[in-house]
Amino acid sequence: MARAKFGLGMLGTCGLALLLAACGGAGSGSGSGGGGSSSDTIGGTISGLTASGLTLADGSQTVSPSANATSFTFPTAVASGTSYSVTVSAQPSGETCSVANGSGTISANVTNVQLACAANNLSGTAATGSPIAGATVTLVDSTGKQVTVQTAANGQYSLSTSGLTPPFLVKVVTASASPNGYGSGTTFYGVSDQASPNVINITPLTDLIIRNWYAAQSTPVGIATAFSNPAANPLPSVAEVQLIQAVVLDIVQPLLQAQGVSPVGLDLVSGTFAADGKGIDAALDQIKPITYNTAGTTATLTLSPATNVTQATTVTATAGATQVVTTTSDASGTVSSSDTSTVVPTTPGEAAALTGVETTLNSLAALINSKGTALQASDVAPLIDTSFLNGGATGTQQAKQIVNLAASGMTVNALTVTRIASYDATNNLIGVVGSVESTVNGVTVMSPIGLGANVGMIFKQESNGSWLLYGDQQEAKTQAYIVSQTQNDISSTSAFNELILQLQAPAASTATPCASSYVSSATVFPATAISGTSTNGGGSVTIGTGGYSLQEDPTVYQNSSGGSQAGGYTCEFDVIAQGLLDLPASGLPGVVGDTVGFSLNGGSQVPVLARTIGAYTTETIDFSNLSSHALSSLQLGQPMTVSWTLPVTFALYRIQFDAEVYVANGSGGYVSCNATPATFLGTTSTSLTLTLPATCNGVPVTSTPNTGSAPRAVQLSVQVTGTDGEVASAWWAYN
Repeated sequence: MARAKFGLGMLGTCGLALLLAACGGAGSGSGSGGGGSSSDTIGGTISGLTASGLTLADGSQTVSPSANATSFTFPTAVASGTSYSVTVSAQPSGETCSVANGSGTISANVTNVQLACAANNLSGTAATGSPIAGATVTLVDSTGKQVTVQTAANGQYSLSTSGLTPPFLVKVVTASASPNGYGSGTTFYGVSDQASPNVINITPLTDLIIRNWYAAQSTPVGIATAFSNPAANPLPSVAEVQLIQAVVLDIVQPLLQAQGVSPVGLDLVSGTFAADGKGIDAALDQIKPITYNTAGTTATLTLSPATNVTQATTVTATAGATQVVTTTSDASGTVSSSDTSTVVPTTPGEAAALTGVETTLNSLAALINSKGTALQASDVAPLIDTSFLNGGATGTQQAKQIVNLAASGMTVNALTVTRIASYDATNNLIGVVGSVESTVNGVTVMSPIGLGANVGMIFKQESNGSWLLYGDQQEAKTQAYIVSQTQNDISSTSAFNELILQLQAPAASTATPCASSYVSSATVFPATAISGTSTNGGGSVTIGTGGYSLQEDPTVYQNSSGGSQAGGYTCEFDVIAQGLLDLPASGLPGVVGDTVGFSLNGGSQVPVLARTIGAYTTETIDFSNLSSHALSSLQLGQPMTVSWTLPVTFALYRIQFDAEVYVANGSGGYVSCNATPATFLGTTSTSLTLTLPATCNGVPVTSTPNTGSAPRAVQLSVQVTGTDGEVASAWWAYN
């Protein structure tokens, strides 16, 4: 009894109460009696919750509201003065919930935490070549609001963007290392590329897209900084994301083609994508971890598009531009190399010009698709500046070209700008390089816009603010590139690296020498002297920086459709008339990057005619089903099938097939007529069917004299062009 009395006396009634609750107050809830401490609950309201699976957390304690719940309260009270932070640790099935008023310091029962739930409307896949599983994905909108979810075992995630303002940035932090070398805790970013996005994938390639865009701004911005404060570091527009995506697609296109994935219309950001070891995911497996320099402005990629083939690429961002240098080699020593650059909009004017061009191109696509074969030149005219002139083609001729395309039954899938080549804020001009993805007779093909021109296809802003086709305002067009040529002539087969320095101008007639309306002579001026050998005579040729006169080709070329040039006839001025300039393989790297200027009729160099040699390849292609060079082996006027091989060291942008027959024009020269193939060529085409005409210009096709100035009676050629300007060609002659 004494011990019991002693214990009660030592603790007292208040001391005993401390073991059960607060002394002088209630056991739970808010209370202030007697001046002691208090404990309070944390809770709030829920709107829009229709599914189960939601779990909320505050520190270590959690609560899981049931489906259709409209309120919640954490089960354990917390001492007054303690800070709290309510987060969503597990989202409900098919929905995303976001928290408002979720943090603070407790001074009374908290009842104003607001949880808003909505059905998921955006999803994506996070992968490095294998799924990024069990990782945290965070989306931030343009104002800084964030939503966080977890990826599933297959790398997929979904969330709701209700109440958020696009465009969006997303990031994922990996929970474990990847098989292709990325460590645990690596952060990858993605960005929306649609006005109303519903898919944003996150991969090392989407990461490269958005890092490069921010690094190329006038004041470079790190992606982590931009993500933490997007309001102060505005996100790129849809057109700007697609511009950089085109650069990245160009780099990885060989991998995609090796996996059977067509790059035509492919969208790495918002396209369908599964981390299943196939297609795009298999291509990602072949990319070693992308590395960045300390400043984050240069990315280095190494990939293997085929067995024993290695591609090394650097992507460097500078204020207003992105430069890509790629070298691909195989075990045999075959090499392809390229150096290209893209203007990245860094001013509101550039961004507005890009948007204006996209608007015009989309209008043109809509016209072609809606009018079809009924399209008229008058329908197209409002999209062409009244002063249009491009390489000698007038606005009327440009409109006719477009009408001819529609007449072929072409359906335009997409008209896309892939590169800004030039921008002139003073004269309101922008030059773009792009592509037309179209379907003709069930075959999807790619055609270029502005390819090969330093300034691109030029658009001009009109007084009403629209951007219309304007052209380079020149009476001639020029070309400067290297082609890996396989030449199968009557008596020999040879392979060489051919330099094409060429100027073409409209001709008034088939007279020889060429009676051009605009050009009587042309001169080239390389920035660095170029040396080679004439395949016509075998002598050495040096094209000096002081100027080298082009020679007029004695053939006047006639376009079978009437052509885009005046009268349908074209004059041509080349380095060696009826001959080719063979460059030594050892000298090819030095030629790439050389800018060649052109002058007309003995005048000054014309800036917009300048061309930069951007790429080369030593890989050749050849015809695979031709064996005879005898004209008698052909059945002129009858269908024939021609097949060829394709390269593996560079990705293809387009395949062109040309078939020409040549006849004498009666005045010492020759006229050519084109034979139009019966099929359209995609980037994987290896054959076609065509019919060679038996007459040209009213003259029967017969063997031509075997002299240096006379062309072969029939010439077939297939030329493949790489995405960066690499060219390989095969030529076959009949006589």
